[in-house]
Amino acid sequence: MTKDRLSVIILTKNGGNLFSEVLNNLFACYGIEKAEVLVIDSGSVDRTIEYARLHPKIRLIEIPSFDFGHGKTRNLGARLATGEILLYLVQDATPATPNFLRDLIEPLIDPQVAAVYGRQLPRAATTPLERFFLNATYPESRQVRAYTGSGRMNIRAIFFSNVCSAIRRSIWEQFPFDEALIMSEDQQWAKEVLKAGHHIVYEPKAAVYHSHNYGLKSVFQRNFDSGTCLRGLVDDSIAHMAGYELKHLGAGMKELALGGDLLWIPDFLLCEAARSLGFFLGQKSHLLPTQVKRAFSLHKYYWGQPSNK
Repeated sequence: MTKDRLSVIILTKNGGNLFSEVLNNLFACYGIEKAEVLVIDSGSVDRTIEYARLHPKIRLIEIPSFDFGHGKTRNLGARLATGEILLYLVQDATPATPNFLRDLIEPLIDPQVAAVYGRQLPRAATTPLERFFLNATYPESRQVRAYTGSGRMNIRAIFFSNVCSAIRRSIWEQFPFDEALIMSEDQQWAKEVLKAGHHIVYEPKAAVYHSHNYGLKSVFQRNFDSGTCLRGLVDDSIAHMAGYELKHLGAGMKELALGGDLLWIPDFLLCEAARSLGFFLGQKSHLLPTQVKRAFSLHKYYWGQPSNK
C-alpha cells in the first residue's frame, strides 16, 4: 500500500472498552502505517474520544448526534478522506488477524471489483442462535457477486455489509450512500453498483469479531427497519421468501441439535418468527400509521421527520 492509498473510516458513539480493543488490533495490522485513519464521533459521553486520542495517527471528527445517519455520516467520511480506497469499520468490529487490511483490499486488484466485505465471526460469549446466524450469513467460502441483467435481485443477491468493507473512491463518487434510509444503506448501494455492471466480493479471509445477542424485541425492530429500507429494492416474492425461510429453519434446528443445543430450538424459532414478521411488516410500513411505525422501529427519531410520516 502506498501513502494515502487507503483511508480507514470508523463511525463511533459510546464504543466503550471494546472500541479500545478494535483500535489496538487495527494498529497491529500490516499496512496500517501507510493508511490514514478517520474516526467520526457523534456525541460519545464515555471514553471513546479519549481512546481515539491515544493514537496520534487518528484524525478525529466530532459531529452532533442529531447529524448522524448511516449513509450521511459514511458519505461525510468519504468526502473528508484522501485515500483511493475507503475502508469502513464499525466501532465494535475487532480485526481478527494482522492480515485484515491486506486481505480486505486485495480483491480490488481486479478492476471489475467495486467493493469487498469481510467475514463476521462470533465472539466467545455469543449464543448458539447468533453463532448459527453469523455462520449462515458469513460462510467460509469466498463469493463474487455480479448482475447479468436477468434473474431475481433478492436480498441475498445484493447482500453487502459496511461492518467491515472496502470500496473504490471512484465508485463511491458515482454512487454515494443514500442518506434518506434509516439503515441498510450498504445493501441499497450494492444493488446500484451491481446494476451498473460492477462486481462485489465477499472475502472470508478478511475477518472481524462482531456479534450481538439481541433479544426478540431488538430482532423485530431491526428487521422492521431493514424491511422498510429494502421495500422496492428486492424482488423477493412472499413464496420465494417463505421457501428460503423454511430451509433456513431446517438448517438451524439441525445445527443446534447436532451441536448439543436442543434446548435453544424454541428460542431459535421465536427469534426467526420475530425476524420474519419484522421484515414483512417493514415491507408494508407505508400502509401503517406513524405511531405504529414508531413503536415497531428501532430508530424512532426517523418517523418524526415530516418526509417519513
